[in-house]
Amino acid sequence: MRASNLISEKRGGALLAVFVIATSLAVIIASLFSHSMSERRINKRHELRLISKNASEAIAEYGFAQLRHKFENRTNFSMDALKPGSSDELTMPASSLFGSVLDYEKSELVGGTVPDYPTELTYIDPVDPANEFDPLRGQKVYARNIGIYAKAVVNDPLGGSSITSYISQKLQVRDAPLFAHAIFYNLDLEVSPGPKMDIFGPVHTNGDLYLQGIDGVDFHYPVSTSKDMFYGWGTGKPSAQGSGNERLQTGDVRFKNRAGDLVSMKDGGSFMDSNRSDWREYASNRWNGNLLTQEHGVETYQPVAFPDYKKDDPSTHEYDPVNSGHALIEPPLPTASPDYNAEIEKQKLSTKAGLYFSWDVETGEVKAFDGDGYEYDISNLEGPGSDYLYEIKENAMQDKRRNKQIDMVDFNVGKLKQLIENPDVSSPNGHIGVYDPDIPHSAYNPGSEWNGIVYFETKTSSSNAQNQERLHHSGIRVWGGETDRSGQGIPSYGEDPGLTFATNNALYVKGHFNADGTLHDTWTSENSALVPEVGEVPVALYGDSVTILSNSWDDSITSSKPDASSTEVAAAIVSGLIPSDARSNGKSSGGVHNFPRFLEDWGGKSLYIRGSLVCLYESEVDDSQWQINYYSPPARKWGFSQLFLNGTFPPGTPLLRTYRRVDYTDLTQTEYENALRALPWGGEES
Repeated sequence: MRASNLISEKRGGALLAVFVIATSLAVIIASLFSHSMSERRINKRHELRLISKNASEAIAEYGFAQLRHKFENRTNFSMDALKPGSSDELTMPASSLFGSVLDYEKSELVGGTVPDYPTELTYIDPVDPANEFDPLRGQKVYARNIGIYAKAVVNDPLGGSSITSYISQKLQVRDAPLFAHAIFYNLDLEVSPGPKMDIFGPVHTNGDLYLQGIDGVDFHYPVSTSKDMFYGWGTGKPSAQGSGNERLQTGDVRFKNRAGDLVSMKDGGSFMDSNRSDWREYASNRWNGNLLTQEHGVETYQPVAFPDYKKDDPSTHEYDPVNSGHALIEPPLPTASPDYNAEIEKQKLSTKAGLYFSWDVETGEVKAFDGDGYEYDISNLEGPGSDYLYEIKENAMQDKRRNKQIDMVDFNVGKLKQLIENPDVSSPNGHIGVYDPDIPHSAYNPGSEWNGIVYFETKTSSSNAQNQERLHHSGIRVWGGETDRSGQGIPSYGEDPGLTFATNNALYVKGHFNADGTLHDTWTSENSALVPEVGEVPVALYGDSVTILSNSWDDSITSSKPDASSTEVAAAIVSGLIPSDARSNGKSSGGVHNFPRFLEDWGGKSLYIRGSLVCLYESEVDDSQWQINYYSPPARKWGFSQLFLNGTFPPGTPLLRTYRRVDYTDLTQTEYENALRALPWGGEES
């Protein structure tokens, strides 16, 4: 019995121990499970906070996309354009993009006020570290900030309270004047000069950038491309490489670094470009933001209201580039035209012009209109003679590049200066029109009509295809712009000084223009490639193509390469080109160093251009391809006008629009609600 009792007692003690241990384990497991559940809830809350924050940023990003679309297709907005309930209010993205976790009904996107268009330029300070990788640093822009407010509410699937994130950020809409760059290309930019080339002033291209040089190229200001930068030719076809089958050029191509030193593309015997796998980091470390590509976030600089240029698609049979920029120099379209776009029409120079001329190559008639469409009789101002405004010359000159005799209208800007600055209604050829005090708009009134923009349309009234082809055998030639000669000079009158002259035709510029012809070499303090003369006004010349004729040009000389003389032009030049190997023609574009077109033997002579070189489009009227057999190039002494560098631009200068996100801020609920209440409509009933 005693043994049996002992066994029972031992069994009872063991069971008790097992029970105690099991209970303890259960308590521990329960505790661990409870802790695990708490950790899970905490982790889930953290996850939901991240989801909420990311959702608020995504909502704001959708708002930025909407704003960009509006500003790329519109020019004018009222202060309250983005007010909730208005036609321009910002809308939430589709709910399907977020899934069920987002409380779509409680989340929101609100746009702020649209400031009035700025009247002063803002300087993008290159010394500010925040601007080191800003492609517009060192330039002046018209900037306005538009606030965006986003709220994202996320529900807790575990039954906890919802989580809300609030943010604000501003979209900076920046409009840089077209001539804020020494060189601006809307197409691929090719640089491959023989003699050493120094480029002073910012450079940008919306296409690819191709660089090389025999004696080298130095960029002294920031360079940017919306695509990539490559060493070499812009085409793989040998016949279109330079004058044909040229070898790669091995001179140094250099950009400045943070210290201001010029640093070569050549590193270890090889040229570094966008083909490097670590290009973004490499370029950033080597040039500290003075060479930026799409890898650095550089976007397309788009002329306001114009679609992006797109090169020809070689997979199609038709030559079909989207040559949208050419519309800038085209005549106005009637509202009934299927191509009519009100925003583009506002930006055309033909629409902006305060003085409009029209030449019908079929009838030979030239007409003049003011900006309101009133016509003026200008028959008393037609040449020939010593004191005329214009003269029509059939077969005026031979253009060896176009391989054609050119019908020309010679336009005397010196005479225009007198007609605008000192009109004399008592003299038949002393004013525009035929003055009659009893007839309104019988004479052009510069005081109320002149705005510094002159447009010269070339057209044909003939429907005959052969006659229409005459448009490709014509041109407009401006002369009389030498500033120190009696009867010459640049018209400049009113609050907006200077002259903008534009035509849809090929433009020829003869002799010293907006300059006195006294040439100061590039190593002097009066450097004629950079430094404006006393009293110089800003000038821009736009054409389908732009050809510079030296001060020695003579129409009667028909030799292959007539001798040129050194010439000075102080103007921004906006022109087209024919891209390398366009239509598979095996020809080069000539590069930026041949962007202004030449027809003379400039050997030993210099061409000074003090201004800006801008290629916005492909040429359509003068579609001749660059070659080297009809001219010899000048010593290219080209620079960025200090007038433009300091923010003084020709009348009606187009704007290039870019965007930048600034001032990102996480907000509390109170800060968010206060910000919305502070909007002009914040106190209104919803």
